[in-house]
Amino acid sequence: MWEICITIHGVRHCFRVPLLIEKFHIPGPGPVNFPELELAVSVLQLVEHVRANVKQPEFTTRLSEVALGFIQQVQKGMPQGVELKQMEAR
Repeated sequence: MWEICITIHGVRHCFRVPLLIEKFHIPGPGPVNFPELELAVSVLQLVEHVRANVKQPEFTTRLSEVALGFIQQVQKGMPQGVELKQMEAR
């Protein structure tokens, strides 16, 4: 857990930063959990949601590239018949 702390008039105020990545379980026949993919996909989704508010587009671009590269690496080692694909938001 992270906190942002500010001292105002000698009094320290701390605010917890909420988690933006929720651990989830992919249902289906086992084994079904791919934690590396869950994390990489969560990072990509986070980047897309904050891109408009980040004043450093080179940072979000690099972060996206790293997450996409990691997804591609993990996909190469996935069992036959397992596929990860991006769907359009509805």
